[in-house]
Formats: sequence, C-alpha cells, structure tokens
Amino acid sequence: MDAKVTKFETLKLLEKCRKERDDALHRENALREKLRQYESRMRSTEALKQKLKTLTMDNKELRKQVKTLRTEIGLEASPKFNGKTTKDIINDLHEKDRECISLVEKAGKLSLTIDDLTSELANTVTSKTLLEDQVQSLQQNLKDMTNNQRRLLKLWEDKKVQREQLALPAINQKPGQKSSTHRHVQTEMSIGLSQKLPANAFETKPFTRDSDKKTVLDKHSFPTYGNGYHHDKSIHN
Repeated sequence: MDAKVTKFETLKLLEKCRKERDDALHRENALREKLRQYESRMRSTEALKQKLKTLTMDNKELRKQVKTLRTEIGLEASPKFNGKTTKDIINDLHEKDRECISLVEKAGKLSLTIDDLTSELANTVTSKTLLEDQVQSLQQNLKDMTNNQRRLLKLWEDKKVQREQLALPAINQKPGQKSSTHRHVQTEMSIGLSQKLPANAFETKPFTRDSDKKTVLDKHSFPTYGNGYHHDKSIHN
C-alpha cells in the first residue's frame, strides 16, 4: 500500500515538474523575444542617434551657408527681410510664385479679350468705310440734283423772258430784240424733251386787285425736286 502511494506521489510530482518546466520554457521564449525586440530597438535608437547627430551637423553647416548667402544677396541689410527666417523667406517666394501664375492666367484672358476687341475694331472700320462711301454717294447725288435744279431754274427764267417778249406789242420791239427772241426760240428747241418743264408751269394769271403786289411767280407753286428742295421765292424779289 505504501509502495503504491509512493508511486502515485512520484507520478504526481513528475507531472508537476513537467508543467513547471514547460512554463519555464514558455517564459524563457517570451523573455528571449522581448530581449530581441529590445536589442532591435536599441540598434534603431543608436542609428537614429547617429542620424540625428549627422543631421545636426549638416543643419549647422547649412545655417552657416544660409547666413553667408543672406549676407551676400543683401537680405540681412534689407528692411523688408530683416528679422525673417529662411522659412519665412521661402514662404514669401512661394506666395510670389502663386501670384505670378495668377497674373499669367489673367494675361492670357486679357490677350483673348484684345483679340476679340481687335476683330470688333476691324468690323467697325469696315462699316465706317462703307458708310463713308454711302455718304460720298449721297453727297454726289445731292450735288447732281442741285445742279439739275439750277439748270431747270435757268430754263424757267429763259422761258419767262421769252414769253414776256412774245407778249409785248410788235411796235414796242426794238430791232435788237428780234434776234434775241429768235435766239430764245432756238434755245427752247435745242433743249431735250426730258429737260422741259410742263407747258402750264409758266402760265400767268391776271391781277385780281390793284393793291395785290404779288407777282406771277409768287402765285405759282413749283414741283418738288428729287432732294425735297422747293424753289425759293426770294430769288426773284
């Protein structure tokens, strides 16, 4: 009985030892992993420290170079950049670059506007030329109609003189007037049909009262010519 109990206890103790061994191995593996991670972090930290040291040295060297360059280009003596850091100056340069890009875009839009205005100006000049040609044509037509009016008035005067001479008694005619009358008749015959006035345009009416001082010319209304011009009665007064 004692031998069996001893064997049972031995097995139980053996199981306990195995469990403790497994736990120890597990803790050992965990500690080894932690140690590996720690060593890795240490190596990373050392690398970062070395990199930081290198960057610090480079930064010091760059600061010296920037200070030298600022002095060479006159930024240190300029009130506009006095007290500004290199970062501030770089930001200002970026802002200027954005302004330049915006101005280039505006210049492109203005160029398109100028092209449109140039086209409109060319069309306006063409229209002006056409209008000037029309004005010259109208002025020439007015000049022609004015000359035609003067010619018709001259014909009317000749016709009036001829009729007045024909209406005079034959005894009152002087020898020199006969040739003048024949000359007026010849002038009338030499005038084309298109240039003659209507036959009744020069008919006279008798005076109705002695106090009526209007002449035969004042009682006649003459036709309106092509330019809307009416005969001015003051010519014969």
